[in-house]
Amino acid sequence: MAKRRIVLLIVEGASDASLLVPAFSALIENRLFRGQEFHCDVLTAPNHREEFHRRNGFYPADNPAKTVRELVEYYLKDHDRTWSQLGHIIQICDLDGAFAPDDCVREEPSIGETHYSTTDIVTANRAALIADRTTKRNGTDTLLKIDGFRKKNGRTTLMVPYRLFYVSRNLEHAFRGRIDNLDARHKQSGAVKLADRFTRDPDLFSTTLQSLRRIHGNPATWEESWQYAMQDCHSLERGSNLAFVEPYLAGELQNS
Repeated sequence: MAKRRIVLLIVEGASDASLLVPAFSALIENRLFRGQEFHCDVLTAPNHREEFHRRNGFYPADNPAKTVRELVEYYLKDHDRTWSQLGHIIQICDLDGAFAPDDCVREEPSIGETHYSTTDIVTANRAALIADRTTKRNGTDTLLKIDGFRKKNGRTTLMVPYRLFYVSRNLEHAFRGRIDNLDARHKQSGAVKLADRFTRDPDLFSTTLQSLRRIHGNPATWEESWQYAMQDCHSLERGSNLAFVEPYLAGELQNS
């Protein structure tokens, strides 16, 4: 296991990596957590191909698993790593209310940025948002069925375990209870401050993750957490299933 201790966190932005990589590194000391950022929502990327290409340097595939794999390849190349050094790939997505009924989406042409509450979503272009929600739901279903990425390694095939986790609307909503639209600078500064608290007190990070699990349906398993998130308007509510990262890694370690 010494050669495969790297846990690659696939996240949506710099603030996610700034918080979660050091926090998980302090909590789970027998793994090397590293972060790789999508500068776009991979689950809606097929609807925003040019923007995704501009931000990430390659075009997304219709199948999000292929897009995730491509990003892993970019990480390995940029950091002079190989697939054989990866222990796990963990992706963290924002729910963005994607599983709430479409009736919850209201159009207000004069609005600037999309606004979310626990009961509805208000946007300037309802048709575009409905299209993104459909693509995101389908992409989530695809990724939840994947247990790992396989790579030829000589005469054998290497399998790197993979699992998808979520935060509610975004990282700020889950960890800080923020419902407003923050700019990148405020997201980053808030993430760095939280990371400092969690690295100095890993038990606080663990307690926070358990609290976010309990307020989002109190699921007993990772599978149950996704079942809850997909029901009613729960994908608009604050919460996360990141509490299941630690037992997931522990279970994989025992089974390896």
